[in-house]
Amino acid sequence: MKSPSRIVWIVCCVMLVASQAYLPRWVNSNFLATISWDVSGYYIYLPATFIYKDLKKVKFKHDIHEKYANASHTYQTFTHESGNEVAKYSAGLAVQYMPFFLIAHTLAEPLGYEADGYTLPYQCGVHWGGLLVAMIGLYFARKNLLEFFDDTTTAITLFLLFFGTNYWNYAAFDTAMTHNYLFTNYALLIWTTIQFYKSPDWRKALFIGFLVGLAALTRPTEIIAALIPLLWGLHDIHSFRERGTFLKKNGAKILGAAATCLAVGSIQLIYWKYVTGDWLVYSYEEEGFHWLAPHFKECFIGSRKGWFTYTPMMIFSVLGIFLLPKFKKRLFLPVFIVSILAIYITFSWHCWWYGGGIGQRAMVQHYALLLLPFATFVEQARKAKLPLKLIFGLLCGMFIYYNVWLMHNMHKTGIVKADGMTRAYLRKVIGRWNIEETDFKLLDTNEEFSGRKRKNLKRLYTNDFESDSTNYNCDIPLINGKNSFCITKHPQSPIGFFGTPHAPNGNRWIRVGGTFRYEKNEWTLWKSPQFIVRFLHNKKEVKVNKILIARLLAFQETQEIFIDVTVPKPPYNRVEILFWSDSEFPVRVDDLYIESFN
Repeated sequence: MKSPSRIVWIVCCVMLVASQAYLPRWVNSNFLATISWDVSGYYIYLPATFIYKDLKKVKFKHDIHEKYANASHTYQTFTHESGNEVAKYSAGLAVQYMPFFLIAHTLAEPLGYEADGYTLPYQCGVHWGGLLVAMIGLYFARKNLLEFFDDTTTAITLFLLFFGTNYWNYAAFDTAMTHNYLFTNYALLIWTTIQFYKSPDWRKALFIGFLVGLAALTRPTEIIAALIPLLWGLHDIHSFRERGTFLKKNGAKILGAAATCLAVGSIQLIYWKYVTGDWLVYSYEEEGFHWLAPHFKECFIGSRKGWFTYTPMMIFSVLGIFLLPKFKKRLFLPVFIVSILAIYITFSWHCWWYGGGIGQRAMVQHYALLLLPFATFVEQARKAKLPLKLIFGLLCGMFIYYNVWLMHNMHKTGIVKADGMTRAYLRKVIGRWNIEETDFKLLDTNEEFSGRKRKNLKRLYTNDFESDSTNYNCDIPLINGKNSFCITKHPQSPIGFFGTPHAPNGNRWIRVGGTFRYEKNEWTLWKSPQFIVRFLHNKKEVKVNKILIARLLAFQETQEIFIDVTVPKPPYNRVEILFWSDSEFPVRVDDLYIESFN
């Protein structure tokens, strides 16, 4: 290969194969489909406008939700005081989906599919459209890098981006998410900005305005993209003076870019005015930013969604920012300012973990800009002495292996969870390709008895419900004997209450267990029944631990489940078993017990 950076085409081929053979979301019509979860919220504008002609009430969403098993979730709109339904997410992605949607809509019925906006042609259109967008983004990312770096550095940087970061997930698998589209948007914006300052003309100026407007229409906080063309190339007093002269000479073009940006952004204002009668609507309701208390620790190194925890490769990019003043000083100001703002805004959002995904997914779009300091670090690593080169290469290999492990075990084995990872669980499973089912308890509790044998075992409490006169009726067969407790929906207080006045004498551990059975599993995990053990001292809570039964119990399976808890240091005189559930599906439980041991 004469040009190493043409590895971008190999990357595209890997992306295509992985997307179609490894995780073909487009063949699904349920909650694993391309058009599901958040994507159904971005997408809802299109079927509402072109198929159902119901942009105000969106009555079809409930039928679609039932028909396709959660393909269109009901949280994607909210009821405005006008009585109409308002889309939670802005319209930027719908605008970008539109060509693929219209092609799918044209082909659906001729191909024998229902033209309802959610059948296979639409899933294919949105998914494959996202792949095309990703390829365009990688193509322009390569062109941007070649403006400042040699071909080999560019090739290494693109290889590490794809195989070593969570960009892979959003380019190949979750192609319809905002991050894939915005990455390409930023890559195009950087390329057009570079060309505009080389030879300014109206076409480039208007395209810059369009790209900034489209980014903000996709995610309003991406209005910071406007700083890229404004700050590009500024690095000293002389460059600021030159920029003043440039603006005077090309002022009309700059105003044209601003007008184009506003015109694109006005699509959202027009939608709000049409649906609600108001020009401005805050569609996130009670959600907002914690500007004075950003979640830096959790977002950088947290076990739930830490950026460096799950994408350590990007440490090189952040370090590369501090190399820019010495080696690529013209890039420093736009990269530093936009990156700092992106991190601050992203980490200030109240839902800082951003739902399901790998690591800090809301940072992925900014990789298009962060590739520049990343490549600067790669360039300097290539020039370093052999020991440092070997260390860099070893770290890159480790990070790529880790990234592949994350991708496979999130999408195939379920070892890596899209949300809810804990430090105790991550430390237990990291690098492992097979785990024990009981390891999932560490997603809810950080305590685990890992000894081979329990000593000084004492049973403190048992309950088989045979002597209980309460008739626990639910649509699940009894587990043992003539009676079994039934855990049913009760969202305000514990359902079952069982206790013992006995405290263990000298033992360090408490095990609380029972036998459980599901008939129908609750897919909304946080609603599922909780198995709780609580320590009290004269009615005052000393310690509480809990696990979600649904993590450990398969459909129509009867199984013993237990919690191991270390005895708290503060004094206590009561150990209790409680249950809580917000699920519509009941669970049977029998043969409860409490044991102490060492």
